[in-house]
Amino acid sequence: MKLSKNKFTILSAVLSLGVAALAKNAVDNRYEAFTGDPAPKNPETDQASFGKVVLYTAITAAVGITAKLLVRKFFTKQWKKMDGEVPKHLR
Repeated sequence: MKLSKNKFTILSAVLSLGVAALAKNAVDNRYEAFTGDPAPKNPETDQASFGKVVLYTAITAAVGITAKLLVRKFFTKQWKKMDGEVPKHLR
């Protein structure tokens, strides 16, 4: 079975979005477990300072991007096993 670039792109995007959502949820849960406060998602709220919102956002972004990169690497490796080669746009 020949796998296409479009299939790779669509499946990779879906997996990346799913993993990013799970990573954000995990960061939210860990933040609440450590601080006892809800995650500061809005800089306009009175419950959290602007610095806490920026720190929370930076941590969430770093964890999400790392998770997406790991999924992309794993997915590319599995794709290569199935198809025999990596799509040309990734070489």
